[in-house]
Amino acid sequence: MISGTGGAERLRALRWAGLGVEIIGYLVWLGVDALFVVTGSSLPWSAATAFTGLCIVVIVLWRRRPGVDAKHVAAVAYAASAAATLTALVIGQPTMSFGEQLALAVVTVAALRHADDRTTLLLCAGAGVVIVASPYLRIEIGSTTTAFTILSALGWGGTVAIGLVLREAGSRRASLLERARADERLELARDLHDVVAHQVTGIVVAAQAARVVAPADPDVAKALAAIETAGADALAAMRAMVGVLRGGEGGRAPGAELGGIPEMVRRFDPDGTRVRLIADPGFEHAVLPAGVAATGYRVVQEALTNVRRHAPAATRVEVEVRLRSDELVVGVRNDGAGSGSAHPAGFGLAGMAERVGALDGTLHAGPAGDGVWTVTARLPVGGR
Repeated sequence: MISGTGGAERLRALRWAGLGVEIIGYLVWLGVDALFVVTGSSLPWSAATAFTGLCIVVIVLWRRRPGVDAKHVAAVAYAASAAATLTALVIGQPTMSFGEQLALAVVTVAALRHADDRTTLLLCAGAGVVIVASPYLRIEIGSTTTAFTILSALGWGGTVAIGLVLREAGSRRASLLERARADERLELARDLHDVVAHQVTGIVVAAQAARVVAPADPDVAKALAAIETAGADALAAMRAMVGVLRGGEGGRAPGAELGGIPEMVRRFDPDGTRVRLIADPGFEHAVLPAGVAATGYRVVQEALTNVRRHAPAATRVEVEVRLRSDELVVGVRNDGAGSGSAHPAGFGLAGMAERVGALDGTLHAGPAGDGVWTVTARLPVGGR
C-alpha cells in the first residue's frame, strides 16, 4: 500500500477547495433566487422557491460526508425535487430555483463518476425528469416556460456529458492501475520461480549424488529416488505454470538482486556527480527470502526512473540500502520535488506497492519537506 502524509494533505486541501467553490456557487444562485423574491419579479419566484433550493442544496452537500454514497444522495435529491414539483402543482404556486438546478447537476455528475451501467441509465433518466421536466411543470405555460425548459434541457445534456466523461476516465485509470498491479504480481511470480527452481534443482542434484554414494540399502535408495522424482516433477510443473503466465514470451534474464544496485546507480549517473549510494557493507551478498532482494532492486529502479521522468532538474539523489535484523529498507530521495513537477503516485509506484504488499511490506512515496521527494520500501526478512 502506498502511504504518504504529504499526498494526503494535498488531497485534503483539494477537497476543501472544491467544497468552497461549490458552496460559493450555491450561494450565488440562491442569492439570485432570493433577489427575484424580494424584488417581486414578474417571473415565477416565491418564498417557496428559495426554501426549496436551500433544501436541495443541503441534501446534495450531505454526499461529502465520509462513507456517504453519492448515488443514494442523488436519489434523495431527485425525490425531494419531484416532491417540490408536485407541491407546486397542487397549491398552484409556480416556483423555479436556480440553486436547486445547480445542486441537481452537481450531484448527478458526482453519482455518474462511479456508477455501473444500469445505475448510469437510471441516473440519466432521473436527472432528465427533475432537471428538464420541473421547469415545464412548475412554470405557467408561455414564453417563459419554453425558455426555461430549453435552458434546462441544455443543462441536463451538459451535466450527463460531463458525468459520463469523468466516468470513462475513472474506468480507464482503474483498468490501467489494475494492469500495473497484475504485471507486478506476474513479475514477482517469475522471480519466485527463479529462486525456487534453483533450490529445487539443488535438492534433485543432492538426491542423485546421494544415490551414488549411499549404501546398498533398498529403502534409502527408494526414498532418494522418490525425492529425485518429486523434485523433477515440481520443476516441470513450475516451468509449465510460468510458461503459461508469460504468454509464450521468449527467454528471460535471471531475477535481479541487490548486487545490481551499484551498477544501476552508475548507469543512472555516469559522472557520479548527482547520485550517492548509502548502503550497509556487504549488502550485495546478503542472503534474503525469495523475492525480497529482487523487489528491493525493482523499487530502486522504479524510483530512479521517476526521478529521470518527473524531476530531471534534481541535483542531489540519494539511494539507501539498509539491512536490519528483521527487514530490508531501500529508499531513494531527491531534491526535485520543488522543480515545478511534483512526482505523481502513478501506475509504476502502484505496481510496486502491490509487489511490496505481496511480501507483507510497506511502501511510502511522497514529499519529505524542503523540496525533497522520497520513496521508501520496508520488506520483512523474517529475522535473517
